Amino acid sequence: MKISLDSGEGWRGLLASEYVDPRDLRPSSPLRAFATAYLQDQRDKGRGERTIPKYAAYLHDFCSFLERGDKTPRISDLEIRSLKAYGSSLTRRQARGGTAKGKRPISAATKNLHLIAVRGLLKFGVLLDLPVPGPEKVELAKAAQPSPDARHLAEERVKRLLDACDTATDDGVRARALLEFMLATGCRVSEVVGLDRRQLELAREARTPADGIRIVDEVTVLGKGSRHRRAYLTTRAREWVQRYLASRKDKDAALFVTRKKSADGSYRMTVWSAERIVRDAARRAGLAEDVSPHWLRHAAITFWASHSLPSAQRLAGHRQIATTQRYLGTSDAELKAFYQKHVRP
Repeated sequence: MKISLDSGEGWRGLLASEYVDPRDLRPSSPLRAFATAYLQDQRDKGRGERTIPKYAAYLHDFCSFLERGDKTPRISDLEIRSLKAYGSSLTRRQARGGTAKGKRPISAATKNLHLIAVRGLLKFGVLLDLPVPGPEKVELAKAAQPSPDARHLAEERVKRLLDACDTATDDGVRARALLEFMLATGCRVSEVVGLDRRQLELAREARTPADGIRIVDEVTVLGKGSRHRRAYLTTRAREWVQRYLASRKDKDAALFVTRKKSADGSYRMTVWSAERIVRDAARRAGLAEDVSPHWLRHAAITFWASHSLPSAQRLAGHRQIATTQRYLGTSDAELKAFYQKHVRP
């Protein structure tokens, strides 16, 4: 989730606040102190560093909604009517980012992200015996399940996407290596840009005659919920990553880099840069779909799930197999071929 600039920077205050001892919380305690204690608790439980800022942004939004004039909301202000009013306001809120900015209300899924954070806050309050409504009082919106075909990239389109990379240039080689890596491993884009080259590159003495770089066949990635899993490379993906690393003259630790230096002095590729590379390749390939890195993950998981759902679950890093099942889709062309072969006389 990209935190919209429109939401301000107030959510950072929740993360930067001094430690709040849960024993000091009373019905009269400020709501923001309660939210800070909850975020501390989530950190203590090992919530991912990408998840905590999202929760902080949602809870800052909730606290801001309850602030009226100069009134500072207290824990005692948490009542069912307030929860209903907040949910209703989310339903009427306009999208604040992307191509839909100001054009339509936020989706039910986005609304639920806010409400789930509020649910967690209330659950924390119940555990502390604070006078707050039960988390079940927060009713989630009914979000339509996305069609498994919505992100289906047929094999022909995948080939066009890969061929669109101009591998006569260093940038084209980098783009091809990035696409091949994501298609082979099904990794999330955040997992890919977080990798270091030392995790894939073997010792210097293990060089290959062709390109001077030798890449491993598998790598450990850090996924959602700080869970590690193994990701495996195809021969083609390994060869393109080898070619990409052999073309680099820098000594940056990151597996994929850009020309722009970040604040910490690294040239590590950002999620935004990776998304742009994928979309540029899709545009050059003439694909009408708004292809994103998650499409490549979707393509990989769909292929795995068609052979073994349990294996696909483990390769994808899904906690629940129901999440993997959503990837079991078929294209219109595949459905038509099936119908013509087995149904049509």
